[in-house]
Amino acid sequence: MSSNWVSDEEFAETDDIPDVFPEAEADDEDQPQEHEPAGTPLPYLDPEVAEELVSGGPPTWFGVRWRDIPEADQADAWNGLRVWVDWLIHEYKLPTSVVPACWYKHSDITAELYAAMCMEYKVWEEQEPGLSPMMFWHTNLQQMVYRLREAGTTAGCVSNGQHKESMAVDGGKPLELHYDEADWLQHVTAATTTQQIDRPKQGVLYVRAGIVDDAGEVVAHSEPVGIKRSDTIQKPAVNIEYLSTNGAYSVLQAHWQQYREEHTLIWATSTDGETWESFESEGT
Repeated sequence: MSSNWVSDEEFAETDDIPDVFPEAEADDEDQPQEHEPAGTPLPYLDPEVAEELVSGGPPTWFGVRWRDIPEADQADAWNGLRVWVDWLIHEYKLPTSVVPACWYKHSDITAELYAAMCMEYKVWEEQEPGLSPMMFWHTNLQQMVYRLREAGTTAGCVSNGQHKESMAVDGGKPLELHYDEADWLQHVTAATTTQQIDRPKQGVLYVRAGIVDDAGEVVAHSEPVGIKRSDTIQKPAVNIEYLSTNGAYSVLQAHWQQYREEHTLIWATSTDGETWESFESEGT
């Protein structure tokens, strides 16, 4: 059997073999290059803002209600949100029918995107394997895409191909309700109360409600209403049903109707169905 072993003497002879893979001199072209992150370039993005966005913690305005972000931080917030929106569109292949180019002119779309930005950061914040990205982020992202599409369609920017300002059909300001102030005041200052009134035994009983001031003066009162005596003959009724029975005893339940406070339920037994003997009930 032939051997592939090379002795030390034979190995020394290989030093004379020319090097077919000479070391290439390192130059700038062979050095690894840093790649800029993909996305829409933002020439106006402040370097300090960009550094803060990629640092270990979120910016100071992050997580604050969009409308509550201090004026000094609003430009940074807009820039930060745009960077994130550009990433979102590229990452999830969202067309302009979902996020129109004029999204920043629509407060509802901006609110959706900012809320999503905060959520996407939160689910990855702990940097540990978990269910939040799948169960919360991607599930809610699908719902948000539907809402964004509806918002863009309602605004008319998608079908129009460009930004369209909201218009009011009554000629007033858009997205502003025109209240009937007198009706509003009457509604919010209203109160209700209830009162139980017994029916009269004879004739009609008239009732009205009034409002008095702190001096006891009647300042308003209602129209009177009449309560008539009841014409319905209310005859009490009672019936019995079996709940259970065995060789020793039976359990019965009585249902009674049209009872009043002065009524009391009694039980009675008879051996011939003619003569009855009452006894106290042991049940409820």
